[in-house]
Amino acid sequence: MKNKTLKLITGEFIGTFMMCFFGIGAVAVTSLCGTMTGNYQVGLMWGITIAIAIYVCRHFSGAHFNPAVSVAMVVAGRMPACELIPYLIGQFVGAWVAAMALWGLFADTVMKWLADNGVTMMAKNAASSIWCEVFPNNSAAIVSNVVGACAEGLGVFILVLVIFSLTSTENTGRPNSHLAPLFIGLTVSIIIGTVGPLTNAGLNPARDLGPRLVGYMVGFGNLAFSWDAILVYTVGPLVGGVLAALVYKFILMPMHCQCVIDGETPCPDAHACGGETCDKIANKEIAAIEKNL
Repeated sequence: MKNKTLKLITGEFIGTFMMCFFGIGAVAVTSLCGTMTGNYQVGLMWGITIAIAIYVCRHFSGAHFNPAVSVAMVVAGRMPACELIPYLIGQFVGAWVAAMALWGLFADTVMKWLADNGVTMMAKNAASSIWCEVFPNNSAAIVSNVVGACAEGLGVFILVLVIFSLTSTENTGRPNSHLAPLFIGLTVSIIIGTVGPLTNAGLNPARDLGPRLVGYMVGFGNLAFSWDAILVYTVGPLVGGVLAALVYKFILMPMHCQCVIDGETPCPDAHACGGETCDKIANKEIAAIEKNL
């Protein structure tokens, strides 16, 4: 049991560290150095690094890297509640260590940027938002607390539905399991492209709270923590993840599981008819093939 717990923590730590180091690092070089422009470029960096991190860590822990995803897994009955704490430990510590590493690399650059722009660490600006996300993330956007929380929640809702759909054996329309991490990463990229201008698309309480703690430690002060930020970046994603788990479990999964004859006609009472073209039979064959790959 101890070995399994350590494996879960290690997998989540490594994956969350990679995701936050390269993802938040992309935000840092964009804000401080202007090396990238627009949410789609930054979003693509997030998507690529998430896909790579999943490939690296999914056989350790299933590669959640996000408390909202882990809580959704528990709600949907896809993992036992007793494993939630190791997941959360790995995720929050991984995000914190990544944010600390980024501060070590960019601290001098941040100070120069602040001096060049005539602002302090106590003011909301592009440099402080690297570690302490703010909303709106674009001067043209108008985002209230409710809108911000809904944006984050909806983003996570979509993400969790995609994750469940791509990793459930009930869904015969999913791609090969070896491609699932790539499509999950691309889903994050396109969500960032839409939600990013509103809230910076945190979509992840660990990715948000870990860097905020670092921001508080290094001098960003009251910018780091506020009830508004907790509502938008922690409560919103958690609620979105739970709702997605319930929708998938009680609406989408039963539709995936429904047996059909010849791909069109539902079997009587939605039970497997046993025919060669039965969806349930196809599911078992696909699962067996992927297991042997």
